[in-house]
Amino acid sequence: MIGPLAVVVMVVALAFAVLALVIAALNRLPGALQVGGAALVELLALVQLVGVIVQLVRGERPAEFATFLAYMVVSVLVMPAAVLWAAAERNRWSSVVLGVAGLVVVVLVLRMQQVWTGA
Repeated sequence: MIGPLAVVVMVVALAFAVLALVIAALNRLPGALQVGGAALVELLALVQLVGVIVQLVRGERPAEFATFLAYMVVSVLVMPAAVLWAAAERNRWSSVVLGVAGLVVVVLVLRMQQVWTGA
């Protein structure tokens, strides 16, 4: 797995989560800034997916392939699911949902790093 890219994904997802949770604490609805942040996190997750596919094609394998694959799939799907949920239910808790999704992406990428290296 590409280490620097994973760090970028985690930092951006953490910054997005903090932003979303601050907006929730201010009792505001999600806006264009949060949607754009979610799109950026999703884009980075997709770039990471492409990088992982390239490494798998080259013959590199994580220590636990099935576990890694599950984490990878969920890391790509969690942000669109959160955005859909936030769009369906427009209230203060929508921002909380987006913030938690950002934190979930951070944890998933961290776990993917651990599973890939066998730590």
